[in-house]
Amino acid sequence: MSPTSRTRRSNGERAMRWERDVPLGPLARYGIGGPAARLARPHSLRELTDALRDTAGCGYRVLGTGANVLIGDAGTAEPVLVLDGEFSAIRLGENSIEARAAARLPALAGTARRAGRAGFHFLEAVPGTLGGGLRMNAGSREDWLWDRVEWAEVVTPGGELVRLRPEDATPAYRHVDVPPDWVFVRARFSATPGDAAAIREAHLNFRERKVRDQVYELPSVGSTWKNPGLPHPPAWKIVDEVGMRGARVGGAQVATRHANFIVNLGAASAGDVLELMAETRRRALVQLGVALEPEIHFWGFEPEQLACVGAA
Repeated sequence: MSPTSRTRRSNGERAMRWERDVPLGPLARYGIGGPAARLARPHSLRELTDALRDTAGCGYRVLGTGANVLIGDAGTAEPVLVLDGEFSAIRLGENSIEARAAARLPALAGTARRAGRAGFHFLEAVPGTLGGGLRMNAGSREDWLWDRVEWAEVVTPGGELVRLRPEDATPAYRHVDVPPDWVFVRARFSATPGDAAAIREAHLNFRERKVRDQVYELPSVGSTWKNPGLPHPPAWKIVDEVGMRGARVGGAQVATRHANFIVNLGAASAGDVLELMAETRRRALVQLGVALEPEIHFWGFEPEQLACVGAA
Protein backbone atom coordinates (compact mmCIF):
# COMPACT_ATOMS: atom_id res chain seq x y z
CA MET A 1 0.00 0.00 0.00
CA SER A 2 1.22 3.50 -0.83
CA PRO A 3 2.42 5.64 2.08
CA THR A 4 -0.21 8.21 3.03
CA SER A 5 -0.54 11.53 4.83
CA ARG A 6 -3.59 13.37 6.12
CA THR A 7 -4.71 16.92 6.70
CA ARG A 8 -5.94 17.05 10.30
CA ARG A 9 -9.26 18.37 11.57
CA SER A 10 -10.26 18.98 15.14
CA ASN A 11 -14.04 18.58 14.66
CA GLY A 12 -14.08 14.82 14.07
CA GLU A 13 -14.90 15.02 10.34
CA ARG A 14 -13.23 12.70 7.85
CA ALA A 15 -9.70 13.96 7.17
CA MET A 16 -8.35 14.42 3.67
CA ARG A 17 -6.04 11.53 2.85
CA TRP A 18 -3.11 11.77 0.46
CA GLU A 19 -1.55 8.68 -1.10
CA ARG A 20 1.98 8.76 -2.51
CA ASP A 21 3.50 7.21 -5.65
CA VAL A 22 0.18 5.81 -6.87
CA PRO A 23 0.30 3.99 -10.26
CA LEU A 24 -2.11 5.75 -12.61
CA GLY A 25 -2.30 3.09 -15.31
CA PRO A 26 -4.81 0.96 -13.36
CA LEU A 27 -6.99 4.03 -12.80
CA ALA A 28 -7.10 5.05 -16.48
CA ARG A 29 -9.15 3.36 -19.17
CA TYR A 30 -6.06 3.03 -21.38
CA GLY A 31 -4.19 1.02 -18.74
CA ILE A 32 -1.14 3.19 -19.46
CA GLY A 33 0.74 5.59 -17.22
CA GLY A 34 3.34 5.96 -14.48
CA PRO A 35 2.69 7.07 -10.91
CA ALA A 36 1.28 10.22 -9.39
CA ALA A 37 3.60 11.70 -6.81
CA ARG A 38 0.52 12.42 -4.67
CA LEU A 39 -3.12 11.41 -5.08
CA ALA A 40 -6.26 12.25 -3.10
CA ARG A 41 -9.83 10.98 -3.44
CA PRO A 42 -12.14 13.75 -2.17
CA HIS A 43 -15.60 12.45 -1.20
CA SER A 44 -17.26 15.82 -0.63
CA LEU A 45 -17.05 19.47 -1.55
CA ARG A 46 -15.38 20.17 1.80
CA GLU A 47 -12.70 17.55 1.11
CA LEU A 48 -12.17 18.91 -2.37
CA THR A 49 -11.57 22.43 -1.06
CA ASP A 50 -9.17 20.95 1.52
CA ALA A 51 -7.27 19.19 -1.27
CA LEU A 52 -7.12 22.37 -3.35
CA ARG A 53 -5.77 24.25 -0.37
CA ASP A 54 -3.11 21.55 0.12
CA THR A 55 -2.00 21.89 -3.51
CA ALA A 56 -1.80 25.70 -3.52
CA GLY A 57 1.08 26.84 -5.67
CA CYS A 58 1.96 23.47 -7.19
CA GLY A 59 -0.99 22.84 -9.50
CA TYR A 60 -3.08 19.67 -9.78
CA ARG A 61 -4.85 17.38 -12.21
CA VAL A 62 -8.29 15.78 -11.98
CA LEU A 63 -8.73 12.18 -13.13
CA GLY A 64 -12.10 10.61 -13.86
CA THR A 65 -11.91 7.33 -15.75
CA GLY A 66 -9.03 8.60 -17.87
CA ALA A 67 -11.25 8.03 -20.90
CA ASN A 68 -9.46 10.64 -23.02
CA VAL A 69 -6.10 10.98 -21.24
CA LEU A 70 -2.69 9.62 -22.23
CA ILE A 71 -0.47 9.54 -19.14
CA GLY A 72 3.30 9.50 -19.62
CA ASP A 73 5.36 6.48 -18.65
CA ALA A 74 7.08 8.49 -15.91
CA GLY A 75 3.75 9.59 -14.48
CA THR A 76 3.09 13.11 -13.27
CA ALA A 77 4.68 15.28 -10.60
CA GLU A 78 1.48 17.29 -10.08
CA PRO A 79 -0.94 16.08 -7.38
CA VAL A 80 -3.88 14.13 -8.83
CA LEU A 81 -7.47 14.37 -7.57
CA VAL A 82 -9.95 11.52 -8.11
CA LEU A 83 -13.47 12.63 -7.14
CA ASP A 84 -15.45 9.98 -5.26
CA GLY A 85 -18.25 9.56 -2.74
CA GLU A 86 -21.01 12.14 -3.09
CA PHE A 87 -19.56 13.27 -6.42
CA SER A 88 -21.08 10.15 -8.05
CA ALA A 89 -24.70 11.16 -7.35
CA ILE A 90 -27.42 11.58 -10.00
CA ARG A 91 -30.83 13.05 -9.11
CA LEU A 92 -33.92 13.11 -11.30
CA GLY A 93 -36.11 16.24 -11.16
CA GLU A 94 -39.49 17.07 -12.65
CA ASN A 95 -37.99 18.59 -15.81
CA SER A 96 -34.30 18.18 -15.14
CA ILE A 97 -31.49 15.85 -14.13
CA GLU A 98 -28.76 16.93 -11.73
CA ALA A 99 -25.51 14.99 -11.69
CA ARG A 100 -22.17 15.36 -9.96
CA ALA A 101 -18.79 15.24 -11.58
CA ALA A 102 -17.81 11.62 -10.86
CA ALA A 103 -21.09 10.26 -12.25
CA ARG A 104 -20.48 8.09 -15.31
CA LEU A 105 -21.91 9.40 -18.56
CA PRO A 106 -23.55 6.04 -19.37
CA ALA A 107 -25.28 6.24 -15.96
CA LEU A 108 -26.61 9.70 -16.87
CA ALA A 109 -27.83 8.31 -20.20
CA GLY A 110 -29.42 5.35 -18.43
CA THR A 111 -31.23 7.60 -15.96
CA ALA A 112 -32.71 9.60 -18.84
CA ARG A 113 -33.63 6.46 -20.78
CA ARG A 114 -35.42 4.78 -17.88
CA ALA A 115 -37.26 7.98 -16.92
CA GLY A 116 -38.32 8.76 -20.49
CA ARG A 117 -36.35 12.01 -20.80
CA ALA A 118 -35.37 12.96 -24.34
CA GLY A 119 -32.06 14.29 -25.57
CA PHE A 120 -29.46 12.08 -23.88
CA HIS A 121 -29.14 9.15 -26.31
CA PHE A 122 -25.77 10.41 -27.61
CA LEU A 123 -24.19 9.63 -24.21
CA GLU A 124 -24.80 5.90 -24.55
CA ALA A 125 -21.51 3.95 -24.39
CA VAL A 126 -19.46 7.10 -23.73
CA PRO A 127 -16.96 5.81 -21.14
CA GLY A 128 -16.09 9.00 -19.25
CA THR A 129 -17.40 10.89 -16.23
CA LEU A 130 -19.53 14.02 -16.16
CA GLY A 131 -16.63 16.23 -15.09
CA GLY A 132 -14.53 15.21 -18.06
CA GLY A 133 -17.55 15.37 -20.35
CA LEU A 134 -18.23 18.96 -19.34
CA ARG A 135 -14.57 19.88 -19.71
CA MET A 136 -14.33 18.55 -23.28
CA ASN A 137 -17.98 19.09 -24.29
CA ALA A 138 -18.44 15.38 -24.99
CA GLY A 139 -20.89 14.21 -27.59
CA SER A 140 -21.44 13.18 -31.16
CA ARG A 141 -21.17 15.14 -34.39
CA GLU A 142 -24.78 16.29 -33.98
CA ASP A 143 -25.19 16.63 -30.20
CA TRP A 144 -22.98 18.07 -27.46
CA LEU A 145 -23.31 17.70 -23.70
CA TRP A 146 -23.48 21.47 -23.23
CA ASP A 147 -26.57 21.56 -25.47
CA ARG A 148 -28.46 20.10 -22.49
CA VAL A 149 -26.80 22.10 -19.68
CA GLU A 150 -28.89 24.61 -17.71
CA TRP A 151 -25.97 25.38 -15.40
CA ALA A 152 -22.74 23.82 -14.21
CA GLU A 153 -20.82 24.44 -11.01
CA VAL A 154 -17.04 24.61 -10.63
CA VAL A 155 -14.67 25.09 -7.73
CA THR A 156 -11.79 27.49 -8.29
CA PRO A 157 -8.26 26.88 -6.94
CA GLY A 158 -9.14 29.28 -4.12
CA GLY A 159 -12.13 27.16 -3.08
CA GLU A 160 -14.85 29.45 -4.50
CA LEU A 161 -17.96 27.74 -5.87
CA VAL A 162 -18.98 29.34 -9.19
CA ARG A 163 -22.11 28.61 -11.21
CA LEU A 164 -21.78 28.89 -14.99
CA ARG A 165 -24.49 29.16 -17.64
CA PRO A 166 -23.77 27.89 -21.16
CA GLU A 167 -23.19 31.45 -22.36
CA ASP A 168 -20.48 31.81 -19.71
CA ALA A 169 -18.62 28.72 -20.94
CA THR A 170 -19.06 29.47 -24.68
CA PRO A 171 -19.02 25.75 -25.57
CA ALA A 172 -17.63 24.68 -28.94
CA TYR A 173 -16.47 21.46 -30.54
CA ARG A 174 -14.51 19.59 -27.85
CA HIS A 175 -13.90 22.81 -25.95
CA VAL A 176 -15.29 25.13 -23.28
CA ASP A 177 -13.92 28.52 -22.34
CA VAL A 178 -13.39 27.66 -18.67
CA PRO A 179 -9.99 27.98 -16.91
CA PRO A 180 -8.24 24.60 -16.88
CA ASP A 181 -7.66 24.70 -13.12
CA TRP A 182 -11.37 25.10 -12.29
CA VAL A 183 -12.84 21.78 -11.18
CA PHE A 184 -16.32 20.84 -12.42
CA VAL A 185 -18.37 19.44 -9.54
CA ARG A 186 -22.04 19.44 -10.60
CA ALA A 187 -24.44 20.28 -13.42
CA ARG A 188 -28.16 20.46 -14.06
CA PHE A 189 -29.56 19.43 -17.42
CA SER A 190 -32.84 20.21 -19.11
CA ALA A 191 -34.68 16.88 -19.24
CA THR A 192 -38.37 17.14 -20.04
CA PRO A 193 -40.52 13.99 -20.25
CA GLY A 194 -41.19 12.55 -23.71
CA ASP A 195 -42.40 9.41 -25.44
CA ALA A 196 -40.74 6.71 -23.32
CA ALA A 197 -40.84 4.02 -26.01
CA ALA A 198 -39.36 6.32 -28.69
CA ILE A 199 -36.67 7.51 -26.28
CA ARG A 200 -35.70 3.96 -25.36
CA GLU A 201 -35.49 3.01 -29.04
CA ALA A 202 -33.31 6.05 -29.82
CA HIS A 203 -30.93 5.08 -27.00
CA LEU A 204 -30.68 1.45 -27.99
CA ASN A 205 -30.21 2.23 -31.69
CA PHE A 206 -27.49 4.78 -30.96
CA ARG A 207 -25.70 2.43 -28.58
CA GLU A 208 -25.86 -0.47 -31.04
CA ARG A 209 -24.44 1.68 -33.84
CA LYS A 210 -21.69 3.10 -31.63
CA VAL A 211 -20.55 -0.26 -30.28
CA ARG A 212 -20.60 -1.73 -33.79
CA ASP A 213 -18.60 1.06 -35.42
CA GLN A 214 -16.14 1.99 -32.69
CA VAL A 215 -13.67 0.01 -30.57
CA TYR A 216 -14.65 -1.29 -27.14
CA GLU A 217 -13.01 -4.70 -26.94
CA LEU A 218 -9.54 -3.23 -26.34
CA PRO A 219 -8.46 -0.28 -24.17
CA SER A 220 -8.29 3.06 -25.96
CA VAL A 221 -8.89 6.73 -25.24
CA GLY A 222 -11.58 7.06 -27.87
CA SER A 223 -11.01 9.29 -30.86
CA THR A 224 -7.34 10.18 -31.14
CA TRP A 225 -7.70 13.16 -33.49
CA LYS A 226 -10.25 15.94 -33.82
CA ASN A 227 -12.10 16.08 -37.11
CA PRO A 228 -10.40 18.94 -38.99
CA GLY A 229 -13.62 20.24 -40.54
CA LEU A 230 -14.51 21.06 -44.11
CA PRO A 231 -13.16 20.86 -46.74
CA HIS A 232 -11.15 18.03 -45.16
CA PRO A 233 -12.56 14.53 -44.59
CA PRO A 234 -13.12 13.11 -41.08
CA ALA A 235 -10.01 12.25 -39.07
CA TRP A 236 -10.47 8.47 -39.43
CA LYS A 237 -10.45 8.79 -43.20
CA ILE A 238 -7.28 10.88 -43.14
CA VAL A 239 -5.54 8.25 -40.99
CA ASP A 240 -6.72 5.59 -43.43
CA GLU A 241 -5.65 7.54 -46.53
CA VAL A 242 -2.09 7.97 -45.24
CA GLY A 243 -1.73 4.23 -44.68
CA MET A 244 -1.76 4.12 -40.88
CA ARG A 245 -4.75 1.81 -40.32
CA GLY A 246 -3.40 -1.24 -38.53
CA ALA A 247 0.07 0.27 -37.98
CA ARG A 248 1.73 -0.95 -34.79
CA VAL A 249 4.50 0.22 -32.46
CA GLY A 250 5.23 -2.06 -29.51
CA GLY A 251 1.96 -2.81 -27.76
CA ALA A 252 0.00 0.00 -29.42
CA GLN A 253 -1.88 -0.27 -32.70
CA VAL A 254 -4.04 1.95 -34.88
CA ALA A 255 -7.30 0.02 -34.80
CA THR A 256 -8.26 -1.83 -37.96
CA ARG A 257 -12.01 -1.32 -37.42
CA HIS A 258 -11.86 2.42 -36.73
CA ALA A 259 -8.67 4.20 -37.78
CA ASN A 260 -9.15 7.12 -35.37
CA PHE A 261 -8.59 4.82 -32.38
CA ILE A 262 -5.21 3.66 -31.05
CA VAL A 263 -5.65 0.55 -28.91
CA ASN A 264 -3.56 -0.98 -26.18
CA LEU A 265 -2.94 -4.59 -27.20
CA GLY A 266 -1.93 -5.42 -23.65
CA ALA A 267 1.50 -4.01 -22.91
CA ALA A 268 1.56 -0.64 -24.67
CA SER A 269 3.59 2.21 -23.29
CA ALA A 270 2.80 5.89 -23.63
CA GLY A 271 5.90 6.12 -25.83
CA ASP A 272 4.41 3.55 -28.23
CA VAL A 273 1.20 5.57 -28.56
CA LEU A 274 3.07 8.83 -29.01
CA GLU A 275 5.25 7.34 -31.76
CA LEU A 276 2.18 6.16 -33.68
CA MET A 277 0.57 9.57 -33.33
CA ALA A 278 3.70 11.42 -34.46
CA GLU A 279 4.04 9.28 -37.58
CA THR A 280 0.35 9.66 -38.41
CA ARG A 281 0.52 13.43 -38.09
CA ARG A 282 3.75 13.60 -40.13
CA ARG A 283 2.18 11.63 -42.99
CA ALA A 284 -1.01 13.71 -42.92
CA LEU A 285 1.04 16.90 -43.24
CA VAL A 286 3.30 15.59 -45.99
CA GLN A 287 0.74 13.72 -48.06
CA LEU A 288 -2.43 15.75 -47.55
CA GLY A 289 -1.33 19.08 -46.08
CA VAL A 290 -3.57 18.52 -43.04
CA ALA A 291 -2.31 19.37 -39.53
CA LEU A 292 -4.15 16.90 -37.31
CA GLU A 293 -4.94 18.10 -33.80
CA PRO A 294 -5.21 15.63 -30.91
CA GLU A 295 -8.57 15.16 -29.25
CA ILE A 296 -6.97 13.50 -26.24
CA HIS A 297 -5.17 15.15 -23.32
CA PHE A 298 -1.57 14.50 -22.28
CA TRP A 299 -0.08 14.26 -18.81
CA GLY A 300 3.61 14.05 -18.03
CA PHE A 301 5.24 14.77 -21.40
CA GLU A 302 8.00 17.15 -22.41
CA PRO A 303 7.15 20.09 -24.75
CA GLU A 304 9.15 18.63 -27.63
CA GLN A 305 7.23 15.36 -27.37
CA LEU A 306 3.91 17.20 -27.49
CA ALA A 307 5.07 19.31 -30.45
CA CYS A 308 5.49 16.12 -32.51
CA VAL A 309 1.76 15.36 -32.18
CA GLY A 310 0.48 18.93 -32.49
CA ALA A 311 -0.33 19.33 -28.81
CA ALA A 312 2.29 21.95 -27.85
